Amino acid sequence: MNRDFLDHEIIEKDMDSLYIGNLNTVEYDLVLPERGMYGSKIIWKSGHDRFLSDDGKVTRPAYGMGDRTIPLYATFLYGNAKKTKTYEVRILEKKNQLQVSNVYPVRITAGVSELAELPQVAIVERSDGNLIPYPVEWEKGSRVFFRAPGMYKAHGTLADTEFPVEAEITVLKELPEKYLNPLPEVTECSEADIRLIEGSLFHNSQQNMLLYLLNVDDDQMLYNFRTASGIDTRGAMPMDGWDAPDSQLRGHTTGHYLSSLALCYHSTGDHKIKEKAVYMVQSLGECQEAFSNMPDIKDGFLSGYSEEQFDLLEEYTKYPVIWAPYYTLHKILAGLLDCYYYIRSEKALVIADRLGMWVWRRLSGLSREHLTKMWSMYIAGEFGGMNAVMVELFRITGREEYLKCAGLFDNDKLFYPLEQRVDALCTMHANQHIPQVLGAMELFKATGIKKYYEMSEFFWQTVVSSHCYANGGTGEGEMFHESGKIGALLNKDTAETCASYNMLKLTKELYQFSPKAYYMDYYERTLYNHILATQDQRVTGESTYFLPLGPGGQREFLFENSCCHGTGMESRFRYREGIYFYDRKGSIYVNLFIPSEMQWKEQDVLIRQYTDRRFPECISLYAEGSGLNTIKIRRPCWVRQYRILEDEQEAGIVPDENGYIIISRDFSQGITFQLEFSYEFQLIRTPDEPEKAAVQYGPYLMAVLSEQKDFIRFLFDESNVTDRMKATEDPLRFICEGYTFVPLCEVGTNAYHVYFLSTSDKDR
Repeated sequence: MNRDFLDHEIIEKDMDSLYIGNLNTVEYDLVLPERGMYGSKIIWKSGHDRFLSDDGKVTRPAYGMGDRTIPLYATFLYGNAKKTKTYEVRILEKKNQLQVSNVYPVRITAGVSELAELPQVAIVERSDGNLIPYPVEWEKGSRVFFRAPGMYKAHGTLADTEFPVEAEITVLKELPEKYLNPLPEVTECSEADIRLIEGSLFHNSQQNMLLYLLNVDDDQMLYNFRTASGIDTRGAMPMDGWDAPDSQLRGHTTGHYLSSLALCYHSTGDHKIKEKAVYMVQSLGECQEAFSNMPDIKDGFLSGYSEEQFDLLEEYTKYPVIWAPYYTLHKILAGLLDCYYYIRSEKALVIADRLGMWVWRRLSGLSREHLTKMWSMYIAGEFGGMNAVMVELFRITGREEYLKCAGLFDNDKLFYPLEQRVDALCTMHANQHIPQVLGAMELFKATGIKKYYEMSEFFWQTVVSSHCYANGGTGEGEMFHESGKIGALLNKDTAETCASYNMLKLTKELYQFSPKAYYMDYYERTLYNHILATQDQRVTGESTYFLPLGPGGQREFLFENSCCHGTGMESRFRYREGIYFYDRKGSIYVNLFIPSEMQWKEQDVLIRQYTDRRFPECISLYAEGSGLNTIKIRRPCWVRQYRILEDEQEAGIVPDENGYIIISRDFSQGITFQLEFSYEFQLIRTPDEPEKAAVQYGPYLMAVLSEQKDFIRFLFDESNVTDRMKATEDPLRFICEGYTFVPLCEVGTNAYHVYFLSTSDKDR
């Protein structure tokens, strides 16, 4: 008998006889044998090692995250035969084991004879000291009304518990002023023609993504929309990964693709890119029209699937049965509006307007309690920046319904602790909530209601000061954790790229209302050391999902149309956004030192800046124009010594209290300045485990090229790190104790370390 046939027969017998337990309700570790009963060797591979490791270790999802079904692959080998079997493992979420140490009183202020709302959450201190928002059930409902000023109380309990909650309601005859002036102090130079100059890492990154976009199959990007709306797919292949025909998030990548095409055209002027964007918009319009002719589909709807997911969300169906329908919708709307802004597509606005009214008609019929419960659900209730795009539609169309609709996305779980200026972010999904704060900023800009601005500013300060790694990234395993817990969370699942993408957008918004250099210090840190470091240098269009910051980490590109693939497509054309701003007095702010040229014909302003990798501390800045009288140059936080030369002489400059170097001149004939910013080594220590530190050199976070899986111990501290670093021919590469340090954004395919154990000589 054929030997190969016998080998296959043994594998089949081992597959039939193998039993690894009831996989429908898994709560404990699995025992995964290395051999079958008849002798096959078995190699196990988990489809999601965050919840199930290759050796069977189970990590149950936290309460509220929903059960997870994980594919587990068993590869059987015997002789020359090989076969793989897939098991579906349903891992149950943890039970609610809330251990309460304290429940903060709920405090609100209301006006006499004004209908007010109690928040749907209270701030709870757990027994481990962490603060979290937790749902409340009020005895007499959440609406309160009082006819006389005074102090009043309401009572309730934490949901699904007997823990009491008390609300303290201050009723005033006249409420304090609740508005701020929503006019920004500085504004992006969005009307100017800004181009990146060849040769820099940023320009190379942008061109890499441009080449990718030119080769994307537009019909494949339309596949899900055409299929759902009953239109011919024109022979296109189905999407894959998160946009596969059986994925509950299909359509989100297409929204990002619209945005990236529009931003690419705005940044490069490539007309082939504009043609692709026009085709996409026209085709989506056809899909929307086809949807409107389908029975049981309401007018204006547009998606890569039917309305079913939205129906299920309103029934509180958990993830992963459904997967964030309003998140997907936000990407589609944002992409359409970007096409309206940057390729001047009126058709895109018409589609977005119809879709926006579909959202308003659907949500306006739901109660506040119903909406709040929806938005507080893990992942299923994630809505991206729906509040932001609703405000944008209001701003463009003037429809009051859109402004009201934006307010329907107010999420007590996030907003109430922020209003109280309490860090209750622990256990929250990072990128589910950062875009919601962006929406709060848009609501402030449209209404002037100051609570939205104050919440946004407090959120930014909290995340940057207490939840960020040295590269500016935030979140571990997608989640916010305890305040200041950084050193204990250094692994391969750190710094989700989407979270930094949205934090940069929030930073830019806040900066425009308070143009202080520390905002752009964070912007630069995150742009250089996270966003720039995430791109695959091959022309794949891919970005990292997480950027590993644990020892021996290595960038991984998943090729699955993930959320970070989508934001990564956009980010390469957003490099220009943070460089130049202007104020009402005609001053131009230079915030980022990225080789670029800004030509603003309407204002008669030309600014050009160059850098040379051989001399990274030197920046050449040329400024010309009758519309220019003052340049404000950010003094980076990492600079201790600097000087500015004009015609080889030190220029007369004025530093200001916001962190800027002010140069006022007559620029009509053009002036060239040389900026000299000293690069020095600095240590950034983790607050919870201060023996762990990262090394920064100028704006660059430095990484050691090493596959070692334990933390490397270096004999340096703040007093001698500069002396320990030995220069090489490359001014951005150094040798220390036999290890090579390079900028994190240049690690390539190598394994690397960002954090180290820092030991001084006296500690040896």
